[in-house]
Amino acid sequence: MIKQNPFSIYDFLGYLVPGSILIYSYLIIDYAKKHSEFILKDFMDEFLELKFEGIFFFVILSYTLGHLISFTSSVTIEKYANWTYSYPSKYLLDMDFKSFWKSIDNLKDFIWRILIIVILFPCILFDLIFGQFLGFKRFYTKELDKLLQDIIIHKLNKLLIKLGIQDIEGYTQFENGLGNESDFHRIATHYAYENSKKHQSKMTNYVALYGFLRTLCFIFNSLALYTIVRVWIYLEFDSKNILIILALSGISYLSFMAFMKFYRRYTLEGLMVIAIDETL
Repeated sequence: MIKQNPFSIYDFLGYLVPGSILIYSYLIIDYAKKHSEFILKDFMDEFLELKFEGIFFFVILSYTLGHLISFTSSVTIEKYANWTYSYPSKYLLDMDFKSFWKSIDNLKDFIWRILIIVILFPCILFDLIFGQFLGFKRFYTKELDKLLQDIIIHKLNKLLIKLGIQDIEGYTQFENGLGNESDFHRIATHYAYENSKKHQSKMTNYVALYGFLRTLCFIFNSLALYTIVRVWIYLEFDSKNILIILALSGISYLSFMAFMKFYRRYTLEGLMVIAIDETL
C-alpha cells in the first residue's frame, strides 16, 4: 500500500486550489465593482500587501472552502453525469441504464433533478448543445470494444469465484442485466487497488484530477450563473456581458469534459487491472 502523506495531492488539487480559485474569483468581482477598468498589476499589488497572518488565514479558508465545493460538486456535477450518461464502469461495458428522467422513483428524486438543472443550467445547456446534439459525448463516454468487454466481464465472474461470493442468490454472474442493478465496480476497484501496486499511484492521480476538474466545473458554472442573474436583474444585456457568460459557461463545460475523461480513465484503469490479472 502507498503510504499516505498528511497533505496529499488530492488535498492540494481537490481542496486547496479550488478554494483559492473561489476566493480569487470573489476578489476579482469585488475589484471590478469598485473600478471601471481591471488592471491586473493594481489588483495583485492590493493582494500582495497581506502579511503572514493573512496568508495563513487565506490557506485555511481556501482549504475549508475547497471541502465545501468538493462536496457540492459531487452531489451536483457528478450526480448529473451519472444520471445522464451512467457510471463509467457501465457505459464502458455497454450496459443498459435508466436515463436522467427515467430513473426517477419518487417526488424527492424529481425535485432534486429540477434543482440540479437550475443550479447547473450554464453547463447543462452547453452539454445539451455540444455533448448530446453535436455528439461531443463520444469523446468521454465511448464504450470498449466487444472483445475487451467480454474479457472484463469474464474476469469479474472469476473474481466472484475467487472471493467466494459467487453463490449469492440472484448474483451468480456479472452480466448486462445484473450490472445495471449492482454496484460491482466497488469490488473491482478495491481488488485492483489492493493487488496492483504498480497502478496505485496512477489511480490516485486520476482521482485527484477528476476531483479537481469536477470542482473547477462547478466554480465556473456558478460564476456563469451569477453573471446571468446579475445581467437579468440589472438588464445589462450588452455584448461584453454576453461574452463573459459564454466564456464562463464554455470553460465550465470544458472542465466537465475533462472531468468525465479522467473519471473514465480511473474506472478503466481498475477494470484493466482485473482483465490482465493472471491469478483470475
